[in-house]
Amino acid sequence: MPQTCAEQVTQAASVIRAASTSHRRQRIQLLLPINQRKNEFTSVESDDYGMNDADVYKAAMETASAMIRAVDPDGGEMSATRVDDDNDPVGVLQNAKGSVRALVIPNAQNLQNLRDLAALGDANGTQITLLVNPQWNEAGQVVSDFGVGPWRRKAMDFLQTFESTYSLTEYRVGAAATRDPVRGGDYMGVGGVARVLKTHDSAWQTFAMGADGSSECVRADATEPTYEYLEKDVFTKFEYSLAGRRSGDTMDSLETRLESAATEAMSGTIDWSIASTAEINAAVRADAITSDDVAALSKAGLRTALGAMGLPTSGKLEAMRERLADALLGDDKDQWD
Repeated sequence: MPQTCAEQVTQAASVIRAASTSHRRQRIQLLLPINQRKNEFTSVESDDYGMNDADVYKAAMETASAMIRAVDPDGGEMSATRVDDDNDPVGVLQNAKGSVRALVIPNAQNLQNLRDLAALGDANGTQITLLVNPQWNEAGQVVSDFGVGPWRRKAMDFLQTFESTYSLTEYRVGAAATRDPVRGGDYMGVGGVARVLKTHDSAWQTFAMGADGSSECVRADATEPTYEYLEKDVFTKFEYSLAGRRSGDTMDSLETRLESAATEAMSGTIDWSIASTAEINAAVRADAITSDDVAALSKAGLRTALGAMGLPTSGKLEAMRERLADALLGDDKDQWD
């Protein structure tokens, strides 16, 4: 189970590359770093105030861009085009090399955009075409988003040419409480949070999520688990719980895990565009931010890093960048310890 959005991106890219030898068209479902996951990717605490459509679009495009760069590191600069239908932001991404193109968070009205991208791939014979986090409903109770009869059949015949190779989703079932006051500890007896991971040619793995950001695989199924299945057959059984699987084993704290990851990362390899607040804080604590990292941090990332050091977080972008560089990398950096 990926512990950060960057781990998810790396995992998905590896699957895409492996599957591309036989599948040039692929469907990808990513767990976006939005709402509570923006602060910490493994957080299970519900955010009362969700991000707006513009913020979701930005997070989706940044995550998909990072994934494409990982699929083809030699693909060159990324270009992004926004497609607006009924004010719903939808994005088209491609690298300079033209080896990977993606349609990101599309609606049913954007099916022609996907056909156009796929046609480009057919023309050059080498392009990987990705369908990322489609927002449509393919199997409505009465009418799907693609209509009925021949219209739906034509749409579904085309969509079935996209192989589902990677999926990471989250379910909040029942009360979605990871703590059971009766048994104590992490046990989903009254509801809980689970993440379901599927990579190409593997089983659907259900992970129980703990309040401390940890997780355990509690089920592996041949078919995609439904909400009803998790609610009735998984979340009510002790053997499918963190407490039932760990047998008293302890785990490092989330802070320790993130600090270790930041320390072990090679210089310049952290993609700060998709780093969570917790990861930036951990990198500051671990003294793992380099001059290249300071140059790559966004305005929000700079504010997070400055806040972690107890420094002012106001001012223009370059002023904040210089302030952080002086504190982390200057001759007097020890005064900030």
